[in-house]
Amino acid sequence: MKSSKMLPVFRMLVIGVLSLACGSYGAGFSILEQSVSGLGRSLAGMTAETRDPSAIFFNSAAPAWFEKAEISLGTHFLHARAFYDDRGSEGFTGNNGGNMGGWSYIPNMYVVCPVASGVSLGLGMSATSGTSTSYSPYWIGRYLGVETEIAVMDLNPVIAWKVREDLSIGVGGLIEYADVTLSQAVQFPIPGSADGQMKMEGDSLAYGFTLGVLYEPVSGTRLGLGYRSRMTHDLDLNARVRGVPAILTGMGLKSASSAEAELKLPSMINFGIQQDLGEKWTVMADVSWTEWSVMDELTVKFDRPVLGSKGDTLKMKWDDCWRFAVGCEYKWTEAFTLRCGLAYDQTPVSSKDSRSVRLPDADRYWASAGIGYKLAENIRLDLAYTHIFFETVELVNKTPAGTLRGKVTGDADIISAAITYMF
Repeated sequence: MKSSKMLPVFRMLVIGVLSLACGSYGAGFSILEQSVSGLGRSLAGMTAETRDPSAIFFNSAAPAWFEKAEISLGTHFLHARAFYDDRGSEGFTGNNGGNMGGWSYIPNMYVVCPVASGVSLGLGMSATSGTSTSYSPYWIGRYLGVETEIAVMDLNPVIAWKVREDLSIGVGGLIEYADVTLSQAVQFPIPGSADGQMKMEGDSLAYGFTLGVLYEPVSGTRLGLGYRSRMTHDLDLNARVRGVPAILTGMGLKSASSAEAELKLPSMINFGIQQDLGEKWTVMADVSWTEWSVMDELTVKFDRPVLGSKGDTLKMKWDDCWRFAVGCEYKWTEAFTLRCGLAYDQTPVSSKDSRSVRLPDADRYWASAGIGYKLAENIRLDLAYTHIFFETVELVNKTPAGTLRGKVTGDADIISAAITYMF
């Protein structure tokens, strides 16, 4: 859908959020920083959560378990360190590009509101996908990519119904806005000419849905199952090459054009369990499956040729992948809750040949800790810290000009805080 059809107020709101939310610390370019209390335990058990409004993202059946209206405002500060190290590239020259990561800031908001006996409404607003990589302008792989920013934000209204005392179901809608920026250096076939720069920018609006069920078979045991649908964005892009030598423009070659690209974002299935062990301890786990095989390729088609090119295709060939998390909570006092968790997040990238410089993805290992504190009877503060270890991976990109060959290493830190108010 053309972004010009969006409501102006909504568009201004989401652009403001997306300008801040460009980090990706889930596999592929999923943004999993949806819950501060959940991050304190590496998101273990969030699909079976019945006490935090941020559970809406993982399970649309969760709002039915709330007795009073609540609003939760969360913020996440993310810092990534990711470095490319060349390993004998052929046909390319330049430096290693420096730290392609950096700082990101991701806000989110969740509201639940009981409206009738056993029926509750909910609303989630959060960045759900995104990535940001930025190399130095003169790095060795600049002709394959310099800047990549993909930012996606969802509005997720839901309705949940407690069918029985031990069972709830939920359904929700997804209104999703995507904003994309891609740039790379351009080498002209003129001896001694400086590099140009191609930059593409655009956006899109798409729609989808969520489903969920939450079941408590016996007191103290909670099981949850959540589904988020696949989304397809028809991106409207503007492409322009800067620094084109006059001799090429004099030949009638165009340096700018509108363009189109189809961005497919995956469906996701989450299963979670929470088990109370007495009055103080709760253990939990989550298993997630993400349909990243929809990212087979990303093709950009120019409406008119740019410097003789009709477009470009980035081969992805990603696989579906899994995420596993375990964690626990300890109710130290009536006011203090302590949390910790571990997770393994599998990359969808199947080989070094399909790993792009724009998205040099790798398996991730999470270690988390957090606390919850009641500031008052109706106000709760949650804090969390997560360190993510990226597995070292190899990258081989073959082009007609040569072969880029190197390895990528990195890690990341996430510091999160949320305030929840009960009406």
